[in-house]
Order: sequence, then C-alpha cells, then structure tokens
Amino acid sequence: MAYPVSRTPSAASTPPRRRRSQRIRLTAFAALLAATLLPASALADARTEARRHFKTGMELITKRRFDEGIKELEKANEILPHPSVVYNIARAHAEAGNLEQAVASYRQYLASEPEDRDKVSQVLRQLEEKLAAQRAATEPPRPPSTTQPPPLTPPQPGEQPPTGPTAPTGQPPRPGEQPDRPTEPQRPSGEQHTPGTPVTPDTRQLVGEARTDDIYQETVVTASRNAQSPLDAPSSTTIITRQDIRLSGITRIPELLRRVAGMDVMQITGGDTSVSMRGFNSRLSNKLLVLINGRTAKNDILGSTFWEMLTIDVDQIERIEVVRGPGSALYGADAFVGIVNIITIAPGEGRDGARVGVGDQVQGYGSVWTTGREGDFGYRLSAGFTRYPRWTREVAPDRIDLDLTSQSQNLGAQNVRLDLRTTQRLGKGRMLHLGGGYSRNEMNIYGIGPFNDYIFQGTNMDATAMFTSDFLNVRTYYTNMDVDAQSNAAYAGRTLYPTNALQHLYHAEAEFVRTLRFPEAVEHDLHLGGSYRLKHIRWSYLIDDPPTEHHGAIFLQDAMKIGPHFTFVASGRLDYVPFLERVIPSPRGAFIIKPTSQQAIRLSGSTAFRSPTFLEAYLALPIQLAQTGAELFSETNARDRPGFKLNPEQIVAAEASYLNQQSDFVNFEVTAYYNRVTDLIALADRRILTLSNRADGFGGIDPATGRYTVGFGGWDNQCDTYNVVGGEVGGRLFPIEGIDVIANYALNLSNQSVGDGCLVPADRRTSRHKINVGVQARTKIGIDGELMFHYQSSQQWVEQVATATGIFPQVFDLPGYTLVNARLGYRFLGDHAELSATVFNALAGITGPESPQMHPFGNRVGRRFMGFFTYNL
Repeated sequence: MAYPVSRTPSAASTPPRRRRSQRIRLTAFAALLAATLLPASALADARTEARRHFKTGMELITKRRFDEGIKELEKANEILPHPSVVYNIARAHAEAGNLEQAVASYRQYLASEPEDRDKVSQVLRQLEEKLAAQRAATEPPRPPSTTQPPPLTPPQPGEQPPTGPTAPTGQPPRPGEQPDRPTEPQRPSGEQHTPGTPVTPDTRQLVGEARTDDIYQETVVTASRNAQSPLDAPSSTTIITRQDIRLSGITRIPELLRRVAGMDVMQITGGDTSVSMRGFNSRLSNKLLVLINGRTAKNDILGSTFWEMLTIDVDQIERIEVVRGPGSALYGADAFVGIVNIITIAPGEGRDGARVGVGDQVQGYGSVWTTGREGDFGYRLSAGFTRYPRWTREVAPDRIDLDLTSQSQNLGAQNVRLDLRTTQRLGKGRMLHLGGGYSRNEMNIYGIGPFNDYIFQGTNMDATAMFTSDFLNVRTYYTNMDVDAQSNAAYAGRTLYPTNALQHLYHAEAEFVRTLRFPEAVEHDLHLGGSYRLKHIRWSYLIDDPPTEHHGAIFLQDAMKIGPHFTFVASGRLDYVPFLERVIPSPRGAFIIKPTSQQAIRLSGSTAFRSPTFLEAYLALPIQLAQTGAELFSETNARDRPGFKLNPEQIVAAEASYLNQQSDFVNFEVTAYYNRVTDLIALADRRILTLSNRADGFGGIDPATGRYTVGFGGWDNQCDTYNVVGGEVGGRLFPIEGIDVIANYALNLSNQSVGDGCLVPADRRTSRHKINVGVQARTKIGIDGELMFHYQSSQQWVEQVATATGIFPQVFDLPGYTLVNARLGYRFLGDHAELSATVFNALAGITGPESPQMHPFGNRVGRRFMGFFTYNL
C-alpha cells in the first residue's frame, strides 16, 4: 500500500534567502544565553546547593553553633523548600532559646500538614506556654491606676488634692522628679534566661532529636520497588529532575529522555517518537517499559507508547526515573531493555499555576493546575492542550491522484487532557491514592512494514486506586484506549485501511514488604507479590474474535545487607503468558560493594523477555498489492506452516558499574554492559502461494475483499543472534554555586551472528557513538537557562518496502546528526511569573544543507521556536 510521496517543504523548512537573518537571530540568542550562563551570582542545581547548605547547617547545629547553623538551613530552604528543613530550623531555635522564632517555625511546619502533626502540635503548645511564662517574667509591671485614691484626711480649705502618682511616702512627686519604680518581681527559678540563651535540658528533651536524614539525597523507587539511593539500587539508574525539565523548556517527554546516556530517541513525525535503550529501536518501539507512578502507560495492542496520548504534561512531573537494563525480574514482559517511570508531583504539593506557549508553525501548549491539602486529604487537578505540527508535509497539496484523510496535512499531534489525583492519609504510614485521567488525541504515526504515514484519532483514559503502608501495598487500575485509524493517503480507488482499535485493560497487584534480620548480621529487605492482568482487545486487523487474555505473575526480591559495605540482591519473577501457554522465568542477581557511603561498585546479571503483542499474536490482515486485484494475506497462525509458533524475544544481560557521589561538586558513573539478544520478532518474508497450498484449500479469491491471495506473510522470529557490548560514562559537575554541567557518552558495539541458512541482512540501526553535553544556570536576578548539545553517529536500517511485485527488505544508510537545544527565561514578581523562549534543533539548515532524518521513512526534523509565560500563585 506504499505510495510515492512528495516531501515538499512545510513551513518548517527554511528558504535560503531567510537563512542569513535566522543565523543572525540565533547568534544573538546564543550570545545572550551564554552571558546568562557565566558564573555570576547564580543558583544552579537547586538540589545540590540545598543539600550542601543543609549538611553544613546540621553540622554547625551539632556543634551548638545555632545562629550559623540556622542561617545555613534557611538558605537550603530558600533554594529548595522542604518541611523537614523547617522542622530542623524550629528545633534549633528552641534548643538555642529563641522560643518566639521556634514557635513561628513550628507553625510553618504544621501548615504543611505533616503526618506527625499531632506530636509536633504538643511540642508547640508546650513551647507557647514557656514563651508566655517568659514574657510574663520579663515584661515591666503595669502602671498604677491614674485614679486618685481618697486622701486619708479631708483636704483643708484652699488645699488641692494630689493629682500625680504618689511617692512612697504618700506625697506627690516634685516638679521634674520621676516617680520611683517598683521593685521587679523575682522570676521563677526555672525561667531565668533571656532569648538567645540555651534553654534547660527539659526543652531539648521536649523537642526531641534532629532529623539528620539527607533529605536532598536523590532517591529512586523503580529499580527495587521501594525508595532508595541510586547507590543502593541493583541497576544503573538516571534521574531527570524537575529542575532539568523546567530549565530545558522541552515539552515533549521523549525529547527529555535524550539526555540520558545510552537512550535512543527517534522523532519520525511531529506526533510520533520511538524510544529505546542500548539499541533495538524501531517504529512503534516496544522494548521499553513506560510507567506513570508505577502504572503501565504503553498500549497492549502494539506494545508501544503513544507519548502524545498521555493525560499528563511536563508541568505535572516531579522526576523521571530511568532504569538502564532489563527489568523483567520485577516488572515482567516488556521491560526488555529498560524502564522509564514518570513520577508526578504528589497531590497537595507545590503551588497553583498555569503555563501557556506559542511557537512557529502553529505550535501551541497550555497547562493549568491546582493543588491543595485539607488535613489528611490532598489533591492535584490539571488540564492542558498541546499542538505540534509535522516536521515536513508528506503529501504535496497538488496531488490529485491520491485520496486523503480529513485531518490537516500539517498536523503532527494534538492533545486535550484532564487529570485528577488525590491522596487520603489513613494513619501513620498508610495512604489511599485515587485518581484518573482522560485525553482526546489526533496523531500522525508510522506503523509497521508498508503501513507508513498513519492517522490516529481517539481517546485514552485511566482510573487508578492504590493503598500503601509500611508492610502492604495494593494497586489496581483500569485503562481504556479507543482509536479510529487509517492511512493518511492512498492512490485513488485503493483502500485507506480504516479501522477501529478498542483496548480494555484491568490490572491488580499486591505486594508484601518486610524488613528483618536473619541471622542477626544480615538485614533483609523482602518484597513478595503477585499480579493479575486482563486484556480485552477488539481490532479489525486481528482475527475475528481475539481471546480475552488473563495474565498472572508472582515475584520475589530479597536485598541482603551484610554490614555497611556489602549488599546482595536476588530477584525473580514467574509470568504466565496465555498466548504462549507457558510460564516464563526472569531471574536477576546483583552484588553491590560500597567502599564508602557515597561510592558503589555494582555487578549484576539478569534475563528478560518480551511476549508477542496482540498485533503479533493475532494478526489477520489482507494487504492490497500494487497489482490490481492481488493481495498478500498476513497472519500469525501461518496456516501454510502447520505447527508454527511465535516465541518471545529473549535477552541475557550482564553489567558492571561504578558510581561516585563522594563530592558535593561532582558525581559520575561508569558502566559497562553485555547483552545477548535472540528471537527478535519481525515481519516474515513473503511466502508465494504454491499449488500445494491451493490443494490444501489456501489462497484463491478472498470473499471479504474480492481480491486474489497470491502469498502469505505474518510474523517470525529472526534466526540471527545479537551480541552487544557497550559502555556509558556520565556525570554532573558543580564547579561553583550557579553552574551545573551535564555530560555523558555512550558506546554501543553490536555484532550480528548469523548461522548457516539464516538469510538476514546486516542491520546497524543503533548509533555506535552518542554524546550529550549541557550547562544549566539560574541567577539571583531572575535570568536562567540551559544550553544542550546532542550528537549521534550514523546508522544503517533494514526496512520492508512495498514494490510492484511484493514486499521486500531494503537497506537504508542514515548519516549522523547533531542537535542543539536552548532555553532562556526571566523570573519576576518574586518568582511567581516567568517569561521564556526555547529553540529546538537550532543548527538545522545551518551546519548542513538539510535537516536531520532520524528514520529512513521519517520527516526531516527542522528547527522550532516557542515562547512561554508561566505564573504560579
């Protein structure tokens, strides 16, 4: 069904006569941005700077240098507010004898509605009583009443009664003489101190111990299903922080992932981005598991993630955790090369706000949110709109030989969304989470094989409930995707393959968590759980009645800590896959050595699998060929090959890494890995109809289409084996307060092993080299920004192409490319408002005659400008 298209430049492409003026504008923009990134009075990397001040402040308070320590804590809280910092400030004031400041800080802490508010409220009441007694003991006596008491004897005739204060002798003071002050009463013996003087031990006992936990230490939850430092995680993990998101100005989540070492990000159309890790990217990439707060975001029809169909936007994200390497040991199928977990801002945290943005080529972005807490109840409600154009128009406007869809030929993606998340505390350590989201979408994507330039229009929604406690976690959610789809264009008289895809997914899981010692020298962090998933899908591209699948799994992880330096993590999971009718095991083992508390050496090994998607498992689709009246029938059950069964994709992985967070000025990680990948699922070579097939009743006229079946297609497991060796090195540098430098490099060496009789073309669709370098800054005068450089080397793709005689593989060479993205912003009105401008792919058309192409069939990715206004209440 492929057709020749005219890649006429859209408004995104730049005519030569305008390039000079754009160079001038870009040069001016870059110069201004560079000026803001100079180390003058800046406050970059809020978390690191806040952490530095917090540690210094707590050390000073431990040495009873309260004034200096409190100032450091106040700096930390100014950079990155946190309730525990306010708590420590209040406690330090109390211990220093500054009761008035202590009371004010405790009230500020209680305003955040902490879990321990009842206990802290008791402390506050007692401090208020002490403060009242202190004031009563130090305030001057009340002046005597001005009412003159009656004289002891009546005044004599002509004598005036006394009118002023009476002297101790009973006589009024003489003119110019001050009355004597009464003697100051004695203070109670327990309150003989003044503000600023350390209080007695009973006050120190009242306020309790300081909270010395490193609250600004990065934590991850994805690698082990519980919060821990990246130093303790059994897998290499990268965190994209809220500051990274804000300073980048990027509104596409996949483009944020590009800064992660080893990540493969491929923009194909304005609305379609495929993401993988350490190789094996493809159209509708299905080897990376994407989660939102632990809930699956990918669709089970194709196994891919439609990023522009999500119900959240970047303004609702707290951080993005990226686990580099297989994760089936805890998450089952589809965590094949890694996991991306998008963690949203918790209900009740942050401030209300809104952001709007407009850009060239009719780009649009809008987001508004409100958040609050009432006692134990917290909520966050957000709504938004996004519009991205295509990078290039696929069909010229003067084509009269093609039938087109009704969707705009310049639209890449459009999303209208609404999302609500709530929490309810049920006591200490227990929380109920309820929420849901809805989005209405239009997208231009690239499908599999000859199905390129496809249009999606539909809805995506979820309803989620979760209970968390110290020992039991239960989660359940329902997702629904209802999409109408068709090819964007086809020759007149040929089909556009209109279809409707409907997905219902219900998921439930329970996890038991326990920490114990056995024997006494070994601490076990134990996770034991199980899950159930129901998948019900209806799609006209599948068999007439695809089954409702019931998946089940159990998993176990034990992190055994032996002293302060050694941890062994053993993980395993068993998944029942209905299509395969068998159970698939996924083990993982990791050994972590910590020479110091801020260094870790990690050795790990694991296996993972990817089960066939519904499209791969139940495909049954007649494909119209170029010859009039001929078709290729593509199906999974392969009736012409009795006994054929599709196998899951398999990966065996080993990894070694060293992570160093010893310094407050630099942290870095070095990782080496080996992956062995087998049984990759790909479209099978066409099988020509034979006389034997006809004798068996296959082929001939298809009564549903009226066309003659001349061959068979479908899916197959590739017969080759990939041995991939690679490495990643990266880190963040904080040379001075105000500058944050990000840099990483990834190397990927892939060897394709082909045995006798295995006819598979060489495929090098992963860049051998990838480099990311960037710098961030946030100044005290309100100007901040980021400048980010990305480079990836050349690739070679093998794709199936429809020709006049059938569908055949073809090799495409793609040159390497460079992206430069930048953002410049100005904060004002006390940081409540911000104006910013971003440029994506700033060098497009400047360093080379053409914009980069990230996939052989994809759009050429040009330059984009956007301006934003943000306001927070």
